[in-house]
Amino acid sequence: IDGYITMNGGYCYVGDEIIYKSHIPAEDVQTIAHFCQANNYPSIFIGEYDASVCQPNDLLRYIFYEHLGVKEFPEESFEKAIQRDVYQITPFFNPEEEKEVLPLVDHCEFGRWHPAFVDITAIGNTKQNGIDEFIKRFGFKLEETMAFGDGGNDIGMLRHAGIGIAMGNANDEVKKVAKQVVSSVNEAISLLIPQE
Repeated sequence: IDGYITMNGGYCYVGDEIIYKSHIPAEDVQTIAHFCQANNYPSIFIGEYDASVCQPNDLLRYIFYEHLGVKEFPEESFEKAIQRDVYQITPFFNPEEEKEVLPLVDHCEFGRWHPAFVDITAIGNTKQNGIDEFIKRFGFKLEETMAFGDGGNDIGMLRHAGIGIAMGNANDEVKKVAKQVVSSVNEAISLLIPQE
């Protein structure tokens, strides 16, 4: 792997070289943090080198730690979580609750890939932008790119890439935008390896 598009496109790097980074403006971070704290929404805050969770609940623990197998985030207060540059916030609220916070922040992208939570990044920080940053860095063409995805936050990237491939576990909305649907990661990788 030559590089990584992380934080939904907010932080891209090749080896030790950071090729793109853009954090959420501090005023929007504060607004989201205050909204989540006031409404008792569990929230994950991701900085450049660390991540933390505020007021975790059983649903967050089940989805991230048990189902997704993510290493447990250190728990801290909202006040402490927002003391650094924040590249992604993942609050646990549903699509209806999301509509309440949308008008309060002007500089954010919302990407939902699970009904229980949403990923928030700064405007312009998308996975498709990450693809463009890699194109600039390596000098290849958009039509030479390939993207794999399985969640709603992958739809823009799958549409943008030269070839967008949806994983078999993806929902129908994701599969509709893909050029191809495969059943597993192994099947997807086999598409890249010439068969003898």
